[in-house]
Amino acid sequence: MKLTSDFQLIRYGVSVRLAGEEDSAFILSLRTNEHLARFLHQTSPDLEEQRKWMSAYKLREQKGEDYYFIYSKEGIPFGVNRIYDIHDNIGTGGSWICLPGTDVEDSMASLLIMRDIMFENLHLDYDKFDVRKLNKKVQKVHLLLGAERVGETDLDYLYSLSKETYFEKKKDFMQLLNIYY
Repeated sequence: MKLTSDFQLIRYGVSVRLAGEEDSAFILSLRTNEHLARFLHQTSPDLEEQRKWMSAYKLREQKGEDYYFIYSKEGIPFGVNRIYDIHDNIGTGGSWICLPGTDVEDSMASLLIMRDIMFENLHLDYDKFDVRKLNKKVQKVHLLLGAERVGETDLDYLYSLSKETYFEKKKDFMQLLNIYY
């Protein structure tokens, strides 16, 4: 199953759409912010390189291999994340980053929306992802949503989250954070 190039969704009071080349500067501002990006793979600060990366990404998007999302509230972008390495019934959710000062509820909603898209729209069965070992807050969030640690590398813990577990844990997670449909 693939998303259409004009995919958009409003859920939990947050709007989401697919990223385009015109979002390169916003994405770059998040990914090169020293504090925000400390747990992400390093990104070049060159805007032209980001535009080229986005152009190549759009080709992967057309093939259904990679989706980059822009999240906004009241028309103002606040965050991004991706679903990538899509194959068989598995995808990887990651590159999750939000502007400083973003409400916790909106930030968490962006994570929930990504997983909703992964499991409801793309019909994947598993999210296999990694989290930097030093990123303890994000590890806790994923564990609350039912992710299971399945391995590690020098830098990262490796996790797996099944569709069934996600939907079992999602309601309690949403109540805990006061996020409603």
